[in-house]
Amino acid sequence: MNFSISGDIDAQLIGRYITKRNLFISKNDCGRVLLVAGGAGMTGSAVLGAKATLRSGVGLAYVCTPKGNFQVIQTCVPEAICAEWSAVADRDYDAVAFGPGMGKSTATKRMLKNILLSNTSTLIIDADGLNVLAEDDELQNFAANHMGDLIITPHLGEAKRLLNAERNGNPDGRMEMAFELATKFNAVAVLKGAGTLVAGDTGEVDGMEIWQNTTGNPGMATAGSGDVLTGVILALAGQGLSGLDAARAGVYIHGLAGDLACRDKGEYGMIAGDIAEEIPYAIKSIIAE
Repeated sequence: MNFSISGDIDAQLIGRYITKRNLFISKNDCGRVLLVAGGAGMTGSAVLGAKATLRSGVGLAYVCTPKGNFQVIQTCVPEAICAEWSAVADRDYDAVAFGPGMGKSTATKRMLKNILLSNTSTLIIDADGLNVLAEDDELQNFAANHMGDLIITPHLGEAKRLLNAERNGNPDGRMEMAFELATKFNAVAVLKGAGTLVAGDTGEVDGMEIWQNTTGNPGMATAGSGDVLTGVILALAGQGLSGLDAARAGVYIHGLAGDLACRDKGEYGMIAGDIAEEIPYAIKSIIAE
């Protein structure tokens, strides 16, 4: 099968979704989302994801994480609402993200299974969520039949594990992988890397399409960058964008924020927190165009 890029993810495309807000909007109109993140020693994943989510305009951000992480999160991101699993599992959310810094324990698998079976809103699976998904056929079946939009955000190594196949990593191979991931999991697949690819079914006559991002730089190859991306996509989905639109807008804004951070810090010195702090300016520039 021949694969080709359906279109570029650029300012013109994203400007359709990111627009000036209504004067009378309230936080309750801006989405209630849940981020499940941050196991032992990985509190930073939850901090970065929560900060990116809030910086991307969501109204209410709940962070499900071990109680031992609460103090750090509430110090670093006081706007986030911390809660343990028992307090958030049965609530309704406009979007849910699962996986950053969670580890691959039995508890992680059990929580993901619960979400896959009970959640009907957009679900983003990232990081350790993808790792446990790759190891469990039952979870893969549940994911492919998820009742809401599903977005998966693997890097190349995670993609190989999800497909249980070795790929050579060249551009043609990446497009094939993105297509196969989206098809296998009935999902929007975000294959991260230089020129991040977003594959998903548009619901139109053409069906499955593959889009390529036009923002980003090598300085974004740093720990926590993916956690920030998950937070951006989570916020956009929570504010009402479809899975495909949230993924495309999310990778563009994330990359643009990285480009802004790079202008200030350079490719060697920038860290994921710098990307998160530039998100408001990235969104502001899109609205201004």
